[in-house]
Amino acid sequence: MGTVQAGIRMDVSLYERLKRLAKKQNRSLNNYVVTILEEATAPVFPHVEDKDLQIDEDLLRLGEVIGDVPEELLNNDPKLAYILSK
Repeated sequence: MGTVQAGIRMDVSLYERLKRLAKKQNRSLNNYVVTILEEATAPVFPHVEDKDLQIDEDLLRLGEVIGDVPEELLNNDPKLAYILSK
Protein backbone atom coordinates (compact mmCIF):
# COMPACT_ATOMS: atom_id res chain seq x y z
CA MET A 1 0.00 0.00 0.00
CA GLY A 2 1.09 3.52 -0.69
CA THR A 3 0.50 6.77 1.03
CA VAL A 4 -1.61 9.77 0.15
CA GLN A 5 -1.09 13.39 1.06
CA ALA A 6 -4.22 14.86 2.64
CA GLY A 7 -4.74 18.43 3.71
CA ILE A 8 -7.02 18.99 6.71
CA ARG A 9 -8.31 22.08 8.44
CA MET A 10 -8.11 22.42 12.21
CA ASP A 11 -8.14 25.05 14.90
CA VAL A 12 -4.76 26.69 15.47
CA SER A 13 -4.78 25.68 19.14
CA LEU A 14 -5.29 22.00 18.19
CA TYR A 15 -2.44 22.25 15.69
CA GLU A 16 -0.13 23.74 18.31
CA ARG A 17 -1.08 21.04 20.86
CA LEU A 18 -0.37 18.31 18.33
CA LYS A 19 3.00 19.83 17.45
CA ARG A 20 3.91 20.11 21.14
CA LEU A 21 2.90 16.50 21.88
CA ALA A 22 4.76 15.19 18.84
CA LYS A 23 7.89 17.08 19.88
CA LYS A 24 7.69 15.59 23.41
CA GLN A 25 7.87 12.14 21.82
CA ASN A 26 10.64 13.16 19.39
CA ARG A 27 8.36 12.44 16.44
CA SER A 28 7.28 14.39 13.42
CA LEU A 29 3.83 15.93 13.47
CA ASN A 30 2.87 13.72 10.53
CA ASN A 31 4.00 10.53 12.28
CA TYR A 32 2.24 11.53 15.49
CA VAL A 33 -1.09 12.32 13.78
CA VAL A 34 -0.99 9.18 11.61
CA THR A 35 -0.33 7.06 14.71
CA ILE A 36 -3.29 8.63 16.52
CA LEU A 37 -5.54 8.01 13.51
CA GLU A 38 -4.31 4.39 13.18
CA GLU A 39 -5.03 3.69 16.84
CA ALA A 40 -8.45 5.36 16.67
CA THR A 41 -9.56 3.34 13.66
CA ALA A 42 -7.87 -0.02 14.34
CA PRO A 43 -10.29 -2.94 14.49
CA VAL A 44 -10.83 -4.19 18.01
CA PHE A 45 -10.77 -7.95 18.44
CA PRO A 46 -10.81 -9.83 21.69
CA HIS A 47 -7.94 -12.23 22.24
CA VAL A 48 -9.12 -15.64 21.05
CA GLU A 49 -7.58 -18.83 22.44
CA ASP A 50 -7.25 -21.87 20.18
CA LYS A 51 -9.43 -23.86 22.57
CA ASP A 52 -12.27 -21.33 22.11
CA LEU A 53 -12.41 -21.73 18.32
CA GLN A 54 -13.73 -25.32 18.16
CA ILE A 55 -12.85 -25.79 14.50
CA ASP A 56 -14.11 -28.94 12.80
CA GLU A 57 -11.34 -31.19 11.43
CA ASP A 58 -12.86 -31.02 7.92
CA LEU A 59 -12.56 -27.23 8.00
CA LEU A 60 -8.94 -27.52 9.08
CA ARG A 61 -8.24 -29.79 6.09
CA LEU A 62 -10.03 -27.33 3.82
CA GLY A 63 -7.75 -24.59 5.12
CA GLU A 64 -4.78 -26.54 3.75
CA VAL A 65 -6.03 -26.25 0.14
CA ILE A 66 -7.36 -22.69 0.07
CA GLY A 67 -5.14 -20.30 -1.85
CA ASP A 68 -4.15 -16.78 -0.93
CA VAL A 69 -6.65 -14.92 1.20
CA PRO A 70 -6.48 -11.12 1.47
CA GLU A 71 -4.85 -10.06 4.74
CA GLU A 72 -7.82 -7.80 5.53
CA LEU A 73 -10.10 -10.86 5.65
CA LEU A 74 -7.69 -12.65 7.94
CA ASN A 75 -7.45 -9.63 10.24
CA ASN A 76 -11.23 -9.40 10.47
CA ASP A 77 -11.90 -13.11 11.03
CA PRO A 78 -9.84 -14.84 13.74
CA LYS A 79 -11.42 -18.23 13.01
CA LEU A 80 -10.49 -18.04 9.33
CA ALA A 81 -6.97 -16.94 10.24
CA TYR A 82 -6.69 -19.91 12.61
CA ILE A 83 -7.97 -22.37 10.01
CA LEU A 84 -5.55 -21.11 7.37
CA SER A 85 -2.61 -21.14 9.76
CA LYS A 86 -2.86 -24.94 10.22
